[in-house]
Amino acid sequence: MSLKIAYFQPVILALDNVPPVEFSKMFSLVEDLHSHPELNDEGNPFLSIRGGQQIQVYPNDLNLDVSWLVKWIEDISQGYLELVKAQSGTQELEYVKPLCVSIWTIKQSAGQYQEQHTHPGGHLSGVVYVESPELAPDSNASDGQFQLRMPFSKDVSKFIMHDTWKYTPQAGTVTLFPSHLPHTVYPWKGNGNRTVIAFDVILQPKVK
Repeated sequence: MSLKIAYFQPVILALDNVPPVEFSKMFSLVEDLHSHPELNDEGNPFLSIRGGQQIQVYPNDLNLDVSWLVKWIEDISQGYLELVKAQSGTQELEYVKPLCVSIWTIKQSAGQYQEQHTHPGGHLSGVVYVESPELAPDSNASDGQFQLRMPFSKDVSKFIMHDTWKYTPQAGTVTLFPSHLPHTVYPWKGNGNRTVIAFDVILQPKVK
C-alpha cells in the first residue's frame, strides 16, 4: 500500500543560513550599536527581555542607513510567502507583499532570558542569530534555546504530535515564523553572548 499524505492548516516555520556578505554587515552593525550603553532600552517595562541590551534599529532616530537590511528582510520574507504558497496552494498570497515595519537588536549574557511573548505588530517575524553562546558542559538540553509554542496542545490520539518547536541558536542562521506564535528564550550557563537581530513584517496589499 502506498499512502499519499496531505497536511491542512500547517504552521510553517522557516530556517536558513544568512549569506556571508550580509552577515558580516549585520555583525558590524550590532557590534557598533551595542558599544553604546546609552542606547539601551532594557528598562522598558513592555519588553520581554530580562537582562541584556535592546536597541531599536529601524525605524530609528540615529540617522542609520539600514535600507540594505530592510530590503534583505523583505526579500527573505517574500521567499517565505512563496514557500507557504507552494506548500498550501493559497493563491491569495499573490495579492500581498511583505513590508518590514520594525527591526531591533538584543544582546544578552549568561543567566539572562526572554519571557514568553508574541509580536502583535507583525504578521511575520524573524530572528537572525549574530552570536550564540558557548554553553557550559553541565548545561540542560533546553539551555539557551529559542522555543515557539504552537496554537494547539499535543494529543497523539488526535494525531497532533508536537506543541512546541525548539531551536538551539547557531550564529549565521535566521528563523521566520508567524508573529502570533508565543515564544521564549531560555537562560543558559557558559561563555559569550546571545546577540540577535529581530524583526516584524506585515503583509501589505500590492498596488495594481
